[in-house]
Amino acid sequence: MINDEYIKFQNLLRVNLYGQTKVKGLFYDLKEERLLSSDLYSRDYRVSPEHVWEKMREDHPLFYDDIGKMWWVTRYEDVKTVFSDHETFSSSTYDLTTGQVVGPTLISRDDHGHVVRRSIVAPDFVGKRLQTYEHLISKCADNLIQRFSSKSDISLVREFSSQLPVDVISAILGMDGDGYLFRTWVTDMIMGLSGSEELREKGLEANAAFCSHIAPLLEGADGGERNDHIAKIARAEIDGQRLTKEEITAFCGLLFIAGGETTDKAIANMWWNVLSNSDIRDAVLDDISLWDYAFTETMRRTPAVISEDRFVTKPFELYGSEIKEGERIRACLGAAHLDPTVFADPLTFDLFRSDLHLGKENRSGVSKDSMRSGHFGFGLGKHFCIGYELARKEAVMGSEMIIEKLGIPSLSKGQTGPTIQGNSFFAVKELLVSFTS
Repeated sequence: MINDEYIKFQNLLRVNLYGQTKVKGLFYDLKEERLLSSDLYSRDYRVSPEHVWEKMREDHPLFYDDIGKMWWVTRYEDVKTVFSDHETFSSSTYDLTTGQVVGPTLISRDDHGHVVRRSIVAPDFVGKRLQTYEHLISKCADNLIQRFSSKSDISLVREFSSQLPVDVISAILGMDGDGYLFRTWVTDMIMGLSGSEELREKGLEANAAFCSHIAPLLEGADGGERNDHIAKIARAEIDGQRLTKEEITAFCGLLFIAGGETTDKAIANMWWNVLSNSDIRDAVLDDISLWDYAFTETMRRTPAVISEDRFVTKPFELYGSEIKEGERIRACLGAAHLDPTVFADPLTFDLFRSDLHLGKENRSGVSKDSMRSGHFGFGLGKHFCIGYELARKEAVMGSEMIIEKLGIPSLSKGQTGPTIQGNSFFAVKELLVSFTS
């Protein structure tokens, strides 16, 4: 919660760790460059945002973007507070993005309604229940690998990372059909969140196609024999009442796009991080169990989502500026993950970090002994990602299977790293690789 002690701590942190003692940044002379709102919308920023993020952390830890009409926070502790203080920072911003394409969903709620809706499916995505999906992940990954196993050159994005999560979540939901068509729907629905009227229209069309596809599954959900998640959501009751048809289709649509898009980008980014560094590549080839660490470090260094927005529910002051009720604040987790006061040598992709919690993520954001900080890629608190364990299993199991069956590939010439896509996605657009016998 925002309080006077927190504000005092942050102001003290700024004096001791930022600006006052550090003159040269990682990229530039911190005291010689101004930050403009237009910097956040430039091509250079979209290609390599680290420069601007450092400026913001060092000199403008609370920055007002007069183009986007929102505040930005970029330091680790500030972003952590925005994600964990649900009383001051409301997730109702999702009504303006996800809600405009798939309808009202639990992620835009901070009340008890969020908790009870989450509980409908959340238990199935963790622990022993999740283990029942391992065979499904293995089957989906194997099907994809077989399609390109005879090729020496492939696109890991088009032929693997973009398809695996969609195939898995579609099967979990109980959907049968064309995986490539489902992938098109996911892409169009996600792009519809960008704010463009044209893209939003395509997103709405894709959502309508999705709703038409699952309509027969909803009608046949009452039998009790089915255990797919569309049936579970359709049969669920809250305070003795079933969800409305609009709520059911929106809930299913949310799982569909959330289970497909961000995991896709995380897998692609992870492979980029591994293959673009020969030492990391050799280490993973020598010990495939390191894919677990590679996934965690990818979520820190190149998270698939670099920022999330919240609405401020009550006025507060931070770094001498007053943020009013109703204003929007953007928590830039991409910048927070590169905070040098938390992570040593933050730009380096390091599988063996002693300052990063490398184990299974949790909603507190720190290791159990509180000695290592976590990444924010799955959120914090009550909005902690339902499918965090599923995403990790898809990324790690799928990658291990590729190496076991085909060996580890090399990057083809001309490949480039992650860039900003849309408003908040950060990923490689393409990843061409070569397998050699």
